[in-house]
Amino acid sequence: MTPIASAFWGLAVAWAAAGRALRPVAEAEARERAFVCTASHGLVTPLMAVTANCDVLEAEASDQAGLASWVANIRAAADEMATRIADMLMHMGGD
Repeated sequence: MTPIASAFWGLAVAWAAAGRALRPVAEAEARERAFVCTASHGLVTPLMAVTANCDVLEAEASDQAGLASWVANIRAAADEMATRIADMLMHMGGD
């Protein structure tokens, strides 16, 4: 066998071994992506309920200063949560 053929076969064996060794990593990454997307989408529904209730409270309690500050705190937390969920989906390549 020539040195070039020997080098080719060595490279082919190394390529196959590397692919086999990296398969569990790729599978773990796919499971992680699926988990993050599922978790993010699962958080969207309750977040939308909180946001909708804030809308109602803001409209109904605009004349009560004490209540308005609590609603503002809830709104800020909901907005931050929405941003974090969007960031998670963006980083994981979700929609």
